[in-house]
Amino acid sequence: MKKVAGVLLGPLLALPAAAGTARASSTHDQSFVLSGQVEAPSLTLFASGVINGVGPLTAQTVDYRPSDRTYRETDLAVIGGGTLTLSFNGAFDTWPFTLDPRTCTQHGGLAGTWNVTGAGGTFTGATGHGTFSGRFLTYAARTATGCDEAAIKGFVAGPMTGSLALHGS
Repeated sequence: MKKVAGVLLGPLLALPAAAGTARASSTHDQSFVLSGQVEAPSLTLFASGVINGVGPLTAQTVDYRPSDRTYRETDLAVIGGGTLTLSFNGAFDTWPFTLDPRTCTQHGGLAGTWNVTGAGGTFTGATGHGTFSGRFLTYAARTATGCDEAAIKGFVAGPMTGSLALHGS
């Protein structure tokens, strides 16, 4: 498991990490990479482009739709002195999330679009949108009765790319 996490996190650490720096601009390319444990309240967001830095990405609302394997989510990103409210519309390639009883694991991909729906602090007035993709792996301990579904843990990682503009900077 440590080897898998190292493979996923290695390229992420190569991103510029000047905490919360931003440059005034018209619309420019923006990249984010998110990574973290699925059971944690926040993931780590690495930003490179118009905004550069590292900060937490915390889910505010989530609406899973099992009938079509989609979800809608609103998250708050905090990088340096600025915040971005991001709206995600995505789909999973694996559903349901039940663990494989043979291995007590589940893995799959997710992809979709993101939009900036709010911004504050040094990012006030920011607008932007793009696409994302990612991979997840969940796992649980095996008990005498099977997988311990009450104690699922895991990892998620993936890139987000698109355009971002800071206004009034």
